[in-house]
Amino acid sequence: MERTREQRQERIVEILSLLHQGGSFEEAKELFNQEFDGVDVTEITAAEKSLIQGGLDPQEIQKLCNIHAAVFKGAINEIHRSNLEHTQPGHPIHTLKLENQVLQSLLTDEIDGLLTKIKAGDWSQQERLLNALTDLMQIDKHYARKETLIFSYMEKYGITAPPKVMWGVDDDVREQIKELIQLVHSEKAAYNPIAEKWEAAKNEIEEMIFKEEEIMAPMTLDVFSLKDWEKIAQDSFDIGFAFIPEPLPWKASQASLEKEQEREPARQLAIQQAKETTEGIAAGLAAEATEVAAEEHYDWEDKVSSETTIVLPTGTLKLQEMIALFQVLPVDLTFVDKDDRVRFFSEGKSRVFPRTKSVIGREVVNCHPPKSMHIVQQILDDFRSGARSEADFWIDLRGKKIYIRYFALKDEAGDYLGCLEVTQDITDIQAIEGQNRLLEGKTE
Repeated sequence: MERTREQRQERIVEILSLLHQGGSFEEAKELFNQEFDGVDVTEITAAEKSLIQGGLDPQEIQKLCNIHAAVFKGAINEIHRSNLEHTQPGHPIHTLKLENQVLQSLLTDEIDGLLTKIKAGDWSQQERLLNALTDLMQIDKHYARKETLIFSYMEKYGITAPPKVMWGVDDDVREQIKELIQLVHSEKAAYNPIAEKWEAAKNEIEEMIFKEEEIMAPMTLDVFSLKDWEKIAQDSFDIGFAFIPEPLPWKASQASLEKEQEREPARQLAIQQAKETTEGIAAGLAAEATEVAAEEHYDWEDKVSSETTIVLPTGTLKLQEMIALFQVLPVDLTFVDKDDRVRFFSEGKSRVFPRTKSVIGREVVNCHPPKSMHIVQQILDDFRSGARSEADFWIDLRGKKIYIRYFALKDEAGDYLGCLEVTQDITDIQAIEGQNRLLEGKTE
């Protein structure tokens, strides 16, 4: 007798639950092979959600992802359709939704539950509530990935209004959580002000979950290319993840990349429609959407450095821009090559120690007083051998506090390239108090 979809779903949940109750991978895999010829990605996603709603420890959710990929390997149906790539573990949208599932559980199952007990007079839960709110601050990484990566690609395609609105709400949520932590941590903590601020914060967070999944995700899935998503997935590891360990690596399948070519006209139409809905976009620009997208759809990393432009791992700079950048850095930089000779120094407006062009090519130990030459040489020798990778010193000089740092430079293979000296007058920095937030002016 053929199972209904509901019955299939229940059985998939049971098999996955077996793993989290201590069952073996082999047993779960055998049960699945005996009972199923295949499974849809949507069924797996629904099973994950069902387990979370059923009380699965949020810390187990990533373990679930890794295991189900192995249990269902070779039996997942239709995973190569381009529009289903986002349902696979590791895709940025799958990761975003996974984090949101755990986040929702933290909001309703943990924090709401603790506040209910505190309302009844059980203040022994105060420390646990403080820990839960501290865990909630992981949302900063969730938002940071969205703001740094997804928003940048939205802007690339002319979608500028939604990111501005959502980023503002993200910042509000961050501040609300910080204020809650302060309230709960206070010796005079009281239920009513905590509960009032919590309801406001929770409402903002849940509305943002809705905006991310029902507005941002569908729009970006229509507009972004699979190569865009691959780059976002790769760069996400530089920022980190919230509530879950690192997700599975993800790359689009070759079949999906080929399938995407068929829907390219629809994607270009989606780009045009998205541009038309964002503020500040002229009506005539929509007609050029296809041409603009084609012009912008390249990877700057494929560029080659020239006499006027330097290509770096994180962007490009024109030569004049790089010179100007070094001139305004609030630190003095000196580069010493692997042979211990000075090869470069930055030209700040007010250097701590004077440098002239005649120093270029000179052995760096000879640039120091005799009494400190042996110390400099020891640092360089330690850098070269790998005994240490940095050294810090601070001195008083003409009424100022000077901070001097040395860093060993190495290539990707670990071979020694030389030493970077960074010198900074930190007198004014040491005197900083209070805050001077962007656009808000100084506060005490």
